[in-house]
Amino acid sequence: MQIPQDYVGMPRAEIDTPALLVDMEALESNLEKMAACFRDAGKNLRPHTKSHKTPAIARLQLDAGAIGITCAKLGEAEAMADAGISDILIANQIVGRRKLARLLALAERCNIMVAVDHPDNLQDLAAAAQSRHTTLRVLLEINIGHNRCGLRRGPQVVELARQAAALKGIGFCGLMGYEGHIIDLDDSSRRDPGARDCLQQLVDTRADVEAAGLPVDICSSSGTGDYYIAVTYPGITEVQAGSYALMDAAYARLGLGFRQALTVLTTVSSRPAPDQVITDAGLKSVTPEHGMPLVRDRDDLECHALSEEHGRLRSTRGPVTDLQLGDLLEFIPGHGCTTVNLHDQFYAMRNGRVEAIWNIAARGKVR
Repeated sequence: MQIPQDYVGMPRAEIDTPALLVDMEALESNLEKMAACFRDAGKNLRPHTKSHKTPAIARLQLDAGAIGITCAKLGEAEAMADAGISDILIANQIVGRRKLARLLALAERCNIMVAVDHPDNLQDLAAAAQSRHTTLRVLLEINIGHNRCGLRRGPQVVELARQAAALKGIGFCGLMGYEGHIIDLDDSSRRDPGARDCLQQLVDTRADVEAAGLPVDICSSSGTGDYYIAVTYPGITEVQAGSYALMDAAYARLGLGFRQALTVLTTVSSRPAPDQVITDAGLKSVTPEHGMPLVRDRDDLECHALSEEHGRLRSTRGPVTDLQLGDLLEFIPGHGCTTVNLHDQFYAMRNGRVEAIWNIAARGKVR
């Protein structure tokens, strides 16, 4: 449903629910905190937009000093390019005839870069680029422990780098890796050394490639959970952190100093018992895979279950006497990225009123 822009200026109490909110002061604080960190370190920030999927937020990140953006999917990159964003890394492999055609069309209107980890895919990218008389920038993806995509350090990396550097239609730019198994560990005594080990694997691989006479201009890695290590790590040139902008309950447990900007506004729709509160935000409004949502500013209530259209809350302190039908609560999602993907718009809030309504243009762009 398209929300009319005359909703701008309305107070929080008049917003129909469930609704996705972003606290502008918290968002701006988070963007400036991260931007200042990278300015001071002299490193590049290429924020991952899979967390918010929203061109308006990506534009704010670029205005704060980011050199470009990262996307997870080709469809996300297309949505960002449609909004005029020109420097985009797709941190994923683009495979298949239809996707390659879309990728080359995208390359005609923005400066695109993609991940590659297989010689067959590299050859397909080169052939597609040559057919359109253009050049595709690529980063070799290195498996630094997450065991998802990427090549392990070894001679196969150097060989693929040689092929990339020699192929017409391919611009070899460097390497990327992702320590996704490390960055969300609650215990920093495990997270920090684990992150350093992963980053060292990537930097060592960079040294292997450079020793073969191939320049590595970009060495890209990391996320919100270990950005503070990567930003000072020798050999790492840029960081792909994304969740810092909005945050969620899972990342909040890491104590990184960013503010909670993302919430789901929900209405009390039933009071079946004195110690129970039912709201109108369920699985179709907030996702539970990183833990149930927290109830903002209510440590006496816990969300213990979600059904499709209902949030089921119970009291931790006996009867709840201050909530009536129609009252509003806010959920802090356990996982922001997948929660955002359930919604069409953000309500950007300042001082309790709607300042702007932003379309989540990359919502559902899984292809």
